[in-house]
Amino acid sequence: MIGLGLGFGVSALSFLAGNVISINGYALSGWYGVWTVTLALGAAGFCFGLIWALVFKALGEAARR
Repeated sequence: MIGLGLGFGVSALSFLAGNVISINGYALSGWYGVWTVTLALGAAGFCFGLIWALVFKALGEAARR
């Protein structure tokens, strides 16, 4: 949820300031760019959380033994 909020907030402010979001030289303009960045940061946050959940699960099982 933090990734989605952060992605939307930052890219919406960039859009409202008149900037064009550029990823690898590809210009993402308008609300398409806002939602692309929002979904990208949301997916990255989900993957980050999933990895840490697996790490803590492994640590918990190792501590039990």
